[in-house]
Amino acid sequence: MSRIKDEIKDTKQTVKKQKRELLKLTREERNMFGELAAIEDRIINVERELFRQEDQLAAIIEDETAAQADHRILEDELKDIIAELKGMLTKLWPVHSRKLENKFGALSDWESADRNFVWLASIYKDTKIELGKAQNKADEISQNIQVQKELRIKAENTLAQINKTKDALLKDKLSLLSGIRSIRSLKISREQEVNGLLETINKLNYKLKSLTSKKFLNFKGSLPRPCEGSTKIRFNLSAKPPVRGEGIQTTGNVDVKSIFWGKVVHNDTLRGFGRVVILYHGYNYYSLYAYLAESFVKTGQEVEKDEIIGKTGYYPKLKETGLYFELRFHQKPVNPQKWLSRK
Repeated sequence: MSRIKDEIKDTKQTVKKQKRELLKLTREERNMFGELAAIEDRIINVERELFRQEDQLAAIIEDETAAQADHRILEDELKDIIAELKGMLTKLWPVHSRKLENKFGALSDWESADRNFVWLASIYKDTKIELGKAQNKADEISQNIQVQKELRIKAENTLAQINKTKDALLKDKLSLLSGIRSIRSLKISREQEVNGLLETINKLNYKLKSLTSKKFLNFKGSLPRPCEGSTKIRFNLSAKPPVRGEGIQTTGNVDVKSIFWGKVVHNDTLRGFGRVVILYHGYNYYSLYAYLAESFVKTGQEVEKDEIIGKTGYYPKLKETGLYFELRFHQKPVNPQKWLSRK
């Protein structure tokens, strides 16, 4: 008994330690979720900046393309002006040469020569002015193209940096998610260990109580269920007809176990209940197990708690395999739910 008490004490200490570890893991998980939320906010902001920069880059590329198109048009205009000037000079140069050879001819032609000179000078001047304007415009557009190119390069670098930042944030996010998954897995493992330890403590307490006394009344609320299954019919003395026990539906023919130490006082068929085993547990307490497919005990036999006494059979009311179970005190039915462990 002393050994069991020491074991219970040690197990409780382990449970406390595991619960502290669980609390620590929960705090770590909460902190990680906070970091995750902050990273997701940053990712949203970075994506907004990314969209803004992409729009800005698209506008810069559009302006650069338009400037290049204007530059090509001006280059073509310059070529046309130069070609026109060249053609004009080609035609006028022979005339000019003859005038020089004749030293402008006779004095009677002076007025005509003067008009020709003024006309030629005017054409040269206008052509030179237009040529200068076109060249200035071409230079201006070239400068604009250079500016747009520099802006594009800068925007592309900014975009690349933003994408790099986003990639780093996504990497941090994945790392946090991985950490959260690991912590959750560890928490589940710790919780299972704690549940297992608590179950061990319950069993040890049950064992301790069993060693102290095998009095049926002392185990009210902690008695094991007679079989695995779902309770489909519940105790209800007010029903018509009254339900004096509970009906448990099972998956096939499963083991039926004694809920407590006792003695077999009935092992036979009973009208309306099929094969029935009744155990006497002392102090006027009885347990009844009905609709058994078979029983493994004999009348007068002493049985242990949790000893297999039979297999579930066909339960007519459920139209499935199952067990009808009753508890009685002084031959009066009592509610099994108040005596059996909730598990």
